[in-house]
Amino acid sequence: MTGPELSVVIPCHNDGKYLSETIESVLKQEHELSSIEVIVVDDHSTDDQTLEVLERWRQEEPEVRVLRNTGPGGPGGARNAGIAAASGEWIAFLDADDVWLPGSLQARWDVVAAEVGAEWIGADFKEWKEDGSLEETGHYHKDDFVGRILAPAYRSGRVLRLERPVGEFLRSSLTWTGTVLVKRALVERLGGFHPTLRGPEDLHLWYRLALHTDFFFVPQVVTLYRQHPASLIARTRRAGRIGDQWDRLYGLLRQDPAFRPWRPNIRRKVSSVHERRAWEYRAQDRSWRAAWAAVRALRYTPLQARLWKTLVGALVRP
Repeated sequence: MTGPELSVVIPCHNDGKYLSETIESVLKQEHELSSIEVIVVDDHSTDDQTLEVLERWRQEEPEVRVLRNTGPGGPGGARNAGIAAASGEWIAFLDADDVWLPGSLQARWDVVAAEVGAEWIGADFKEWKEDGSLEETGHYHKDDFVGRILAPAYRSGRVLRLERPVGEFLRSSLTWTGTVLVKRALVERLGGFHPTLRGPEDLHLWYRLALHTDFFFVPQVVTLYRQHPASLIARTRRAGRIGDQWDRLYGLLRQDPAFRPWRPNIRRKVSSVHERRAWEYRAQDRSWRAAWAAVRALRYTPLQARLWKTLVGALVRP
């Protein structure tokens, strides 16, 4: 086989503070692959620190390729640029402020070796705060709702295979970008990430993957997901735009003929997303945002009595 077995795609936008730690967490992995490549896609970075770090890696490390995303800015478009440039049969994703834990790559590559026909693999992660503190246990393991779906894996310590898991993913996402390994040919066939979604572009791809292939879940924490105020998702939430992104995501699915059998599930899903946002806004004493989120939820499931109560509770403050 010529070329690397795996290409690790890292989109980067003004992440110079964290980027070297991210790349090093990949290059320091002990694994049985013949070779890997790291593709860092500069998504229109503007700060000097990031540009200097990118140039240093480009010059000093032959396993690291630095590209510039010439298309629309955003993580989806940047990842697509990395996929298009990749040589590996498999693709892994890691954002420029997150890190792989030791053993992360091999834990997932073992599935490739053991499971004939595996094309899409995920695992667990922990949120990592700026003060260095971590979630006590894996993000999915502690989630009661998701945990019920993944419980067989955690109980046995073995990889769980879910067959064409559209319904499971519409109940709740069962993987996160920094833990995914996926066949490059499959991602290319599906058109990669939606380039203009900001935040749920990964979910959009997971739903489409779930239509076409099985999902293999490794019950092990393999990645640390850094939480900081400059991250894209944090900025989107502060600006109050995350609800718009969810509407766009599920609007795309509802318009896709392949998801026609799942449209009732999609309506319930997007309603539950807005309902959760309404309760988050109420807890923050942001009454009008809470009311607007409740209205959005009611657009999809207008007969839900609890949503009307949520709306009234947001408008009538104590």
